[in-house]
Amino acid sequence: MSSRHEKAPTIQDVAREAGVSRQTVSNVLNRPEIVRPETKEKVDAAIARLGYRRHAAARRLRTRRSSTIGIHLDPYSGGISGAVLDRFVHALTEHASERGMRMIVYAARSAEEEIERLGELVEGGEVDAVVISGTFHGDPRTRWLRERAVPFVSFGRPWGEDDVGDPAHLWVDVDGAAGTREATRHALQHGRRVAFLGWPTGSGTGDDRASGWREGIGAEGDPTSPRVEGIEEVNAARAPIEPTTGDLAGACPF
Repeated sequence: MSSRHEKAPTIQDVAREAGVSRQTVSNVLNRPEIVRPETKEKVDAAIARLGYRRHAAARRLRTRRSSTIGIHLDPYSGGISGAVLDRFVHALTEHASERGMRMIVYAARSAEEEIERLGELVEGGEVDAVVISGTFHGDPRTRWLRERAVPFVSFGRPWGEDDVGDPAHLWVDVDGAAGTREATRHALQHGRRVAFLGWPTGSGTGDDRASGWREGIGAEGDPTSPRVEGIEEVNAARAPIEPTTGDLAGACPF
């Protein structure tokens, strides 16, 4: 920082140092695409010489934007789901940081509790957008966010009639049907009978994966191969599968 400045340099100091107007400096900081390259270079050089740093709090007050994205963190359940969500949150945080955004994590034990928390964050101006996870049929969170025009995306599909061609909102998800379909076909090619162990009927994720299993069996597999319903935790899934052990002899369950 120049010795002429005993306090943090301001945008006016940068303008004076670069020989441009204050508005030009503002354009370089906020809309660089409209500034001529040679002018931008002069302003960037002045910023570097003076050690100017944008005042984040003042900017948020002026723009009425928090530059913050809220994300709901599900209780850790272990297994692959926990690992996938962990990597997703890390990647999201890194990309947000590259764009000058911050992440705020919030917890809730139910959809209703999450809506209350979202209300506090949105009404308090603490977040500009939201990422939700663990979507399900009839999810009240997505309706609440749409009604209030809060920008959001879900890590999990909307579970509508046409999620891909005409989605109810922006989303990203694992293609569970494609995964189980290809795994089933692979097992069949090795002479295995393939059963399906997954979440109960009515679960969006479970039904999606089961549809891939059925497609994979097709005309080549054994149509009597059972679908056994359990939950994600392996030990807890032993109870529903034990009564069918005889039926699964020689089978390859998911």
